[in-house]
Amino acid sequence: MTTQTPKVTFLVPDISSPILGAATVFATALQKHGPVEIVGPDFGDGVCPMYRGAFDYKTIPTPRMYRFPEYFRDARRLADAIRGDVIFSMKAFASTLPVALRAKRERGCKVVAYLDEWDGALHRQLPWGVRLRQNLASLHHPLDDAWYPRVEKLIPHADEVAASSSFLQRKFGGAILHMGADTERFKPQPAEAVADLKRALGLEGLKLVVFGGVVRPHKGVETLLDALARLGDTSLRLLVVGPQTEHLNALANKPACKPFLQCTGAQPKEKMPLYLDMADLVALPLEDTLLAQSQVPCKVYEAMAMAKPVIASAVSDLPSILEGCGWVVPSGDAPAMAAAIRFALDHPDDAADKGRRAREKCVRCYSRAVTERQLTGIVERLMIARSM
Repeated sequence: MTTQTPKVTFLVPDISSPILGAATVFATALQKHGPVEIVGPDFGDGVCPMYRGAFDYKTIPTPRMYRFPEYFRDARRLADAIRGDVIFSMKAFASTLPVALRAKRERGCKVVAYLDEWDGALHRQLPWGVRLRQNLASLHHPLDDAWYPRVEKLIPHADEVAASSSFLQRKFGGAILHMGADTERFKPQPAEAVADLKRALGLEGLKLVVFGGVVRPHKGVETLLDALARLGDTSLRLLVVGPQTEHLNALANKPACKPFLQCTGAQPKEKMPLYLDMADLVALPLEDTLLAQSQVPCKVYEAMAMAKPVIASAVSDLPSILEGCGWVVPSGDAPAMAAAIRFALDHPDDAADKGRRAREKCVRCYSRAVTERQLTGIVERLMIARSM
């Protein structure tokens, strides 16, 4: 760090959004090095329930930021609330990157564009006519999806880009910044506590494949359920630890899925190690879509830290992350997924060895200590550039 300790701001697009999790991880990692704040607009929903109490968030009421011309007033209010010498714009949204760049112009601070997925991918994949209609319908609503590609054109104006995947690095430049896992917190839990939770959920005596996170179409949970149905083993369950989305509810109502699916709902972050430790396997069956190619699910790092065997689809950076410590199958290939699940369950020693090596690799390559070094390196470089 420089002689005068810089202040770092993490600007999130919506204080109720799950991206608050990544901001909290990064801010916590930097706290020991100097003052850090997390700032975000509040559209009326308050702080994301999963992260309430995890940090002293600064929420800025912006009830009309979603439309022009009120956007400019609320964007000004948000920019005025930022105190950082270095601002991490979490996602390239109209509520983050233009606000951070405004602070850069007015105060000379440095801006890092942090990208965790290609948010413009879904809009990009729409037919030309549909895109045009969305663009016209969203002209006065700068926070709509149709604006993502326009805001992404501002990314070159940031001082640095930090991306979660090699796909994003190739597309937007910059360096890869792994969110990683807290290997001190995500580690094997007391066996008695795990058994008590399993019993309380009515899962005693069952083999569990765990999926942690938000179930959306590109996450490939359908493929996973198809694989379990093909195996036809009623002692197997897919346990989804995450919020009840419309897509998840639709899957739960399918007769073929009901015997194999159980959902816990969203759980507080501090309870996730216990829920993950119930898993015999952790699955990450991403579909091979543009959006999925740009992501690296943070759950892969958490599962590795828990010493769990992981089966994932060959999408994004998952093959390289799990090289030597997990199983990778073709995306959307239910028979291959079923075969991998069967092999892992029938060869517990191999599965345990995969899990042990996964934790070792996570500690070595994807721990919070590694993330902390990457973050401090970014801040130091930018502060040196600012002083020149």
